Amino acid sequence: MNQRMPRLVRPQPPVRQIAAIWFAAGVAVAAIVGFFFDSKEGAARRHMAYAKAVAKRNRAMGMVSELRRKADDTPSEPMAGTGA
Repeated sequence: MNQRMPRLVRPQPPVRQIAAIWFAAGVAVAAIVGFFFDSKEGAARRHMAYAKAVAKRNRAMGMVSELRRKADDTPSEPMAGTGA
């Protein structure tokens, strides 16, 4: 009674789905490149995107600075002898 176990077949990746994802990603990249490197409006769009990114970074850095300042002003433990 030497029965052989059936060979397990590895499931194949869904080729069409993977190809569709790569195609959609390529279309998205092409659209972004075309949007930012347009000969007429591209420079203004790149400048606006850069300015927004810098503004977001500066705002985030300001928030971190404010939080650090507030953390430094507030004592972490009540001082001994103050009745707190």
